[in-house]
Formats: sequence, structure tokens, C-alpha cells
Amino acid sequence: MRELPSGARVVEDLVVPSRGYLRARSIAAGQTVRILDVEGEQVADIILTRAAEPRDWLSCLNTKLLNGTERISTGHVLHSKQSHPLATVVADTVAVHWFGGGFCSEETNRARYGVEGTVSCKTNLAASLDAHVASPHDLELDSCASLFMNLSADADGRFSIGPPPGRAGDFLDLRAETDLVLGLSACPADRNPCNNFRPSPLRVVVYETARSTA
Repeated sequence: MRELPSGARVVEDLVVPSRGYLRARSIAAGQTVRILDVEGEQVADIILTRAAEPRDWLSCLNTKLLNGTERISTGHVLHSKQSHPLATVVADTVAVHWFGGGFCSEETNRARYGVEGTVSCKTNLAASLDAHVASPHDLELDSCASLFMNLSADADGRFSIGPPPGRAGDFLDLRAETDLVLGLSACPADRNPCNNFRPSPLRVVVYETARSTA
């Protein structure tokens, strides 16, 4: 793993297995969470919510609107449905992400590929956030950001998914601007280039700096 900032203290260091999920974590204001691509070419689907108001989920739409860009990266602030600042991107070695909302699901896999009963980011995120949602159908599409996902539109408007550009050890750091809850799925999609047809693990490191504890 690339070096943490000087003087950083690790609070948690967790591995999310291939196709799996991270049990929801509490991130205190000032702490930073590093989401790291262990082997390369892996997407991380995340959902954030304010600990003080668990239904005030991350909003990809508000995040793009309030930053004035679709290309969210270092220096940009992630905002909630109620337009509260949730977290700031303080480091980003990939700078390719999908802040358009949505996640793979059993329903879309059935419609797209004719397969039943697949594991998906929808079921993973619901399991991750099981203390906050009654069922997978309670998850909101706009609340999911797909880190490292390479999705673009052609000149004629047609969407295309390419392999993620991230290499082993690439990461994104989010500094919490308020007390947060984080849900995360190591995207299990293997029927399109989303994870270059080879889902792999992720690593999540929560750390503090002198600024965090001042």
C-alpha cells in the first residue's frame, strides 16, 4: 500500500473479499477512509449517509451540481440529498469514477443477460447496510457512487463500459466532514468489462492525522 500521510494513525485496516461487501463502518468527522484497489481493475460501489440523519444519503446528482462537474476527484466534496457536505476527496490516484448513480442488481442482470439469482452490488450494499435498510429495495439509485468505474458516453450518446484504469495499489481517500456511515460492495459484475471480467478484492483503511484529532 502506498504511504499514508506523515503521522497518520490507522484506525481500521480491512480486506473486502472478491464479490463481497464491507459490513457498514462508522467514520468519525475528520477521519479519512482509503478505498484501495488491491489487484487492479476493480470497481468499488459505495453509499454514505449522515450518522445524525440516516436517511440523508449521498446524492450523486447534488454532488455533481454543487461541484459544477461530472468528473469528481481530488478537492471535490460529496454532498447528501439534503445538500450537506459528507466527505472531501483528499487523494485520488485514478480520477475515473461514475457518479451517475445506480448499481448492478439481480433484476438488471436478468433483463440484460437472462440469468437468475446473481450476486450483485444491490444485494451486497443491502447486506452491508442491513441496520439502515429493511430490504434491498430501500436502497436509492442516486445514493451509490461507483469508484474506479470506467463508464462513458459516445458522441451519439450511447453508453459504454470499459475496464477500470486502476492498477494494483491505486486508491481514493475520503475525509469525513461529518460523522458518517459507509457501506461498500466489491462489485461482482463479470458479464461486462466493469471489472475486466475478473472481480477481485478491495482494501479499506480508516486513518487519522493530527488534523483529525486536533
